[in-house]
Amino acid sequence: MPALLVFILALLGWWLASIPGLLLGTLAGVWLDQRLGSKGWARLQKKLSVRWPPAGEQQASASQVQFMLLGYLAKLNGRVLPAHIQQARMEMRRLGLDGYPYQAAIAAFNQGRGMELKVLRRDMQRAFAQDLAAEQLLLSAWRLVWAQGRSSREQYQVLRQCASWLSVSTERLLQLEQEVKPRPKLASGIRVRLDERDRALQLLGLQPPVDDFACVRKAYRRLLGENHPDRLIGAGASDEQVQQANEKTRALHEAYRLLRRHYQSR
Repeated sequence: MPALLVFILALLGWWLASIPGLLLGTLAGVWLDQRLGSKGWARLQKKLSVRWPPAGEQQASASQVQFMLLGYLAKLNGRVLPAHIQQARMEMRRLGLDGYPYQAAIAAFNQGRGMELKVLRRDMQRAFAQDLAAEQLLLSAWRLVWAQGRSSREQYQVLRQCASWLSVSTERLLQLEQEVKPRPKLASGIRVRLDERDRALQLLGLQPPVDDFACVRKAYRRLLGENHPDRLIGAGASDEQVQQANEKTRALHEAYRLLRRHYQSR
């Protein structure tokens, strides 16, 4: 860059005053180079790079952000399974992507497999600022997670972090999971095993057997309120206590779902 500046000043001097101007321009360039030194040029280049971002730099579209998150979740447990890829394609069809947007979504999915989650935060908050859009993103993420038939603790923690960035409560995040979580396929006439029923009742603080499902519903709602993470945060609970409350809430959802199926099949 110093040599380029000297050349530019020399040409400018030639244009203004012919040969005398050429000499003066060259001398001015050399003097400026000596004045700034290597550190001065480095500072100048840094300032210019801040003021003038690289050409062609664009914000990622909402669909690209979505599939980068899906790619990240798919890779989180170690490797991307065929079920993840199939579910990602289903999400692309759900959005009606075709042509270039479809290819861009595939590229975003592959990019997400090797990126850090925090890189997505700003674009995620920009593209999914609306409540409905945020919930649709989390639903899509839950569908990808459960495509493998189970969810991991690491995937849950990632979605909890994303929900926090998008101002979606942990309770609502778990409700969204229940909307897409696959239900066990039971043959006609097969009921919930009694030991599963008893464990679920005990988790709700009830002593089996319980004949009235209204008692189950009442206990479930009471414990859900007592273990609500937002309530604990307001009371100054530690991060570990909040995490335990999240796990407890998730277990309560599972127990209630199982018991509801049991009482409906009676």
